[in-house]
Amino acid sequence: MEEEIRQSWWKRNWKWALPSGGCLTILIIIVVIAGVTFNSLSKSTSIIAYINVVTELQKNTEVAQALGKPIEIRDETYDPESFIDQLDIEMQLDGQKADGTLIAKASKVDGEWVYSVCKITVEGTDQVIDIKDALND
Repeated sequence: MEEEIRQSWWKRNWKWALPSGGCLTILIIIVVIAGVTFNSLSKSTSIIAYINVVTELQKNTEVAQALGKPIEIRDETYDPESFIDQLDIEMQLDGQKADGTLIAKASKVDGEWVYSVCKITVEGTDQVIDIKDALND
């Protein structure tokens, strides 16, 4: 009787195992890199808080009536990478009717931005427009 010599699993299956394992490894690496990138971007900067402030400023009717449309933001000092879980900005606003100053302070608490100050002071008047409540809703 002839004794059958059995080949190893790798020798019998390398033709499908090598491409499948290689593709799966590359796919896993891509998913991990994408996840790490998204996680670091969502946690590292205050750009979301800044965008929320600018969006609310532009759509607020009281601000539009006081400053006039369009409202231009002179922002030369804001660097989103210098603020991790905080936002502390003061910017000059140029409107068609009047100019103003925006002061906004926020911090990230449990993954949500909480605004402690967000107000617009209209130059030449005593008018102060507080938009903090609209941002915290």
